Amino acid sequence: MIEIYKNSYVTIDEADKYFSEKLNADFWAELDQTQKEKSLVTSSKQIDLQPFLGRKADPEQQMSFPRIIRGKKYDVLYRIKAAVCEQAYSYLTDDFEKSSNVKSVSLGSASITFSDNADFRICTDAKQLLSGLLKTGFDIENTYYEEKY
Repeated sequence: MIEIYKNSYVTIDEADKYFSEKLNADFWAELDQTQKEKSLVTSSKQIDLQPFLGRKADPEQQMSFPRIIRGKKYDVLYRIKAAVCEQAYSYLTDDFEKSSNVKSVSLGSASITFSDNADFRICTDAKQLLSGLLKTGFDIENTYYEEKY
């Protein structure tokens, strides 16, 4: 079950709308609720691993957003939601299967089997959507900030 800010950045309704406007994404409407949820949760977790600018709004929160960036609080930005949808799309299409990280993909239960020691990278479209939101080099804003794990 999707819980915003706990295991996903995107609701089923948001993803349905996103994919209804995306070319070659008609397959999304044919997936059942569980397949959609698993896809969005998996993709959200992958996107959440990225080194975002700023810091968590609350050190105790489970995911990276909401976030404080240069003194301003940001909830989940549209670009983050779109990146999650693009990552889900890449998991569920043949393009992702061509990656050397993936052994097999099946739509039946939305399962993906990764190669041993796979290098988990985000897809190109998601990476483009996240550009400008990720740290590059030294991040002065976070010099003295410590996250609790």
